[in-house]
Amino acid sequence: MHDFVGLSELELEIKKQLEDVIKEKKIEKQKMENNYHDLVQHESESEIYLKEQYSTIDGRINAIKMTADEEGEKLKKSISSEISQQDKEVEKGKHKLQTQTVLYDDVIQTIQQELSLQTASTLNIFVKESITKLKSLKPTSITIPEIKYHFPKETVDRNEIREMVGRVREKPINDVDKIEITSTINLKTLGSLFSMCLSPDGSIWIGGSGLVCKMSSDCSSTLRQIPARGSYSCGYIACLLSGDAVVSYGSTEYIDRFTSDGSRIEFSSLSPGVSYDIAVNSDDQVVIKVNKTTIVILSNEGKRLREYKLDGDIRAFSTDGNIIFARKGSGFLEILDGRSGKHIANLHVTLSDIECLTHDSYGNLLSANGKKNIYIGYKNRCRRTFTIKCDDIIGICVNKDDNLLILIHIKKECELRVAKYLG
Repeated sequence: MHDFVGLSELELEIKKQLEDVIKEKKIEKQKMENNYHDLVQHESESEIYLKEQYSTIDGRINAIKMTADEEGEKLKKSISSEISQQDKEVEKGKHKLQTQTVLYDDVIQTIQQELSLQTASTLNIFVKESITKLKSLKPTSITIPEIKYHFPKETVDRNEIREMVGRVREKPINDVDKIEITSTINLKTLGSLFSMCLSPDGSIWIGGSGLVCKMSSDCSSTLRQIPARGSYSCGYIACLLSGDAVVSYGSTEYIDRFTSDGSRIEFSSLSPGVSYDIAVNSDDQVVIKVNKTTIVILSNEGKRLREYKLDGDIRAFSTDGNIIFARKGSGFLEILDGRSGKHIANLHVTLSDIECLTHDSYGNLLSANGKKNIYIGYKNRCRRTFTIKCDDIIGICVNKDDNLLILIHIKKECELRVAKYLG
């Protein structure tokens, strides 16, 4: 830096400020260069990750053959388009950063050159102008678009391949996924519990012996306790779009509606039948099992709309528009058209004797059996199975915070396990 002679304290202070500004701008320049390198690295890592993901998908394409060929071409085009778009944005970012770097260099070099030519009379004005010029140089903000296609890093599902192209010639691998329990809530003050469901408002309804409870989204607090019909156990529970719960007792023809303000209203009577499993479909209609082999559809006001008679004992069911149910001893689910009642397909789930069946808000299917196993069948066809240490699984659901809630019996008490959802 030029050695100024005979400058006043004010001028020396201005000189110091100028030096500080130049130093600050050099630091900003270095940060920009680091940012540039980070962006380049991000681009490289994104491409590598995407190639790894595509490799997994490509392996599935080869295994599933003709069915996956068409999907593979779509994926290739989509991936190619995303990479091309990202490359364009990265090039724009590089150009902006390079332009900004050159501009900083030119301005700082010019200031340094002109600074040595200043006299005591011109220095003050020059410093003010230089500071203004430096402060006007704003760092360029670069945003690289995220790749839209993030394919799960899953091994090929052997059961899926067997169903589509025949038996795979290798020993089956029965992996059990781990699940991380984040908290445990003891619900012994509520007595015996039998069912659980998620409300559209995020709260949780739980059916017990002689009562129905409305709980907070994590079940840490009780919002309402509503007496049930007589001393009946609320064995099955579902929730209407209004947020009210509908309860089937499993020992009577009556179905009751429980409102958020604490009231119980008779919803419907299916005399002379006995009502069991209950669900609410996407049309806000109540789907209920009667006498173990019949499915009845009710309006959200309790009016009987239609029914489907089936052969065999229906164990549990859910609905995502269609009706999905399990049979006693079966290791697969059956899917019926929700409006015509016609059989659509069977869905292999690996669990036998399913007792709990539900969907999360993303359309993924969750089920559990009396052997303490929980199965999740995702819409992208990958699957996970894990085991919970307990005596019995009462109910499962995924709350608004994407936590998996598992209501269990253990040592003659009821507990709620909160786990990180594997979705």
